[in-house]
Amino acid sequence: MAHAAGDTPDIPNHPLAIRMGVIAGVAHNLIIGTIMGSFGIMLASVEQRLGVSAEAAAAGIPLVLVGSSILAPFVGVLIARISLRLLLLAGSVLAAGGYVVLAFTQSYALYLVAYGLFFGPALSLAGSIGPATLVTRWFHGNRGLALGIVHLPVVIAIMPWLLHNMLDGIAPTTLYLTIGLVTAAILIPLSLMAIDHPPGRETEAPVSPDRRTSDGSLSVAQLLAAPRFWALCLAAVASMTSSIMLGSLLVPMGESWGFTRAESAQLQSIMSLAGFAGSIIFGWLADKLGGGRSLALIGFNCAMLWAVLLLHPSFAVAAVVVGLIGMHGVGAIPTLGRGLSDTFGQASYSRGFGLNTLIGLPFIASAVIGSAKAFTLTGSYDPAIKAMTVFFVLAVILGLFAATGPKVEGPDAVPEPA
Repeated sequence: MAHAAGDTPDIPNHPLAIRMGVIAGVAHNLIIGTIMGSFGIMLASVEQRLGVSAEAAAAGIPLVLVGSSILAPFVGVLIARISLRLLLLAGSVLAAGGYVVLAFTQSYALYLVAYGLFFGPALSLAGSIGPATLVTRWFHGNRGLALGIVHLPVVIAIMPWLLHNMLDGIAPTTLYLTIGLVTAAILIPLSLMAIDHPPGRETEAPVSPDRRTSDGSLSVAQLLAAPRFWALCLAAVASMTSSIMLGSLLVPMGESWGFTRAESAQLQSIMSLAGFAGSIIFGWLADKLGGGRSLALIGFNCAMLWAVLLLHPSFAVAAVVVGLIGMHGVGAIPTLGRGLSDTFGQASYSRGFGLNTLIGLPFIASAVIGSAKAFTLTGSYDPAIKAMTVFFVLAVILGLFAATGPKVEGPDAVPEPA
């Protein structure tokens, strides 16, 4: 049974919370880390085996991202209605099946099917929304920190290096099959060990009972009608857009500032490594300050950092700035999770997180494509950097607004009576 909105926010974590956190962390890392971490290193072998161009082979990841983003709101609703254990299991099976298809197919169409119809849904079910929801349901104390630890990008950091070394002696098809079998062997048993809810410990939306759904959550329509939901989402989207845009264009951007290609690639590595610290630091801060205030802090810091990039700083300064941007970008994920669950209750989290994923898609796509277009037209990335700076200024305002109103948990929780 869920806790009403008026109950005390000081609810201890269930003894099984750590186990659920481990399951969520392994699922998130293995699904996202293998899909994203293996893609670039395997591209050349795909081109050769399927006889397609580099552009055609590169279509896999956009298919995954678009497919998972479009599915995310539906997955969020499913998670609220169907056993999370079964959905994690379905995502694990889809991920393993996708690698089996990649291992045996000689067809470009099936290659696209593996990424669009297998990996896309798997990413939402068992890579992002499912694991984050499991953590949000089981953790009350230190929820932001738990989300930050679960989202540490461990596998995606080691996967390219690991596959690069293995490709010298193992056929790419064998590697795909191995990844699929390892994924199945680890995630299927772990998924079956997941428990949907801690007994009697899930917080409800801070509104009167007649305005909640049967599980104590807000519906998709109610979330979309809530200004504070949009404030939380857009404040987080600013940071996520920043990270993906910079990660995608950092090499050509660095070259436009006069750095060598090797130096620009080095900046990209620094940005990725800094994400490890950001996930933990901002997860911890979200527990102390609350999600809205933490997102406002991220927005303020990033507005300053992006403004520094307009000065085209030296390599040493650029390395510090880019690293800090990467740290803040990863930190937005646990911060958003804390904000959504504190503001709308744990029961509403999966719907809210799923909607946020879809809301962010047009911003991210526009930023990447628009930045490249701006460079083509002006020969500079400065217009894109200015736009990103303005977006972060707005994120400060949105984050502070999101911090107002009743909370069911977290700092300064003042729940409305049921």
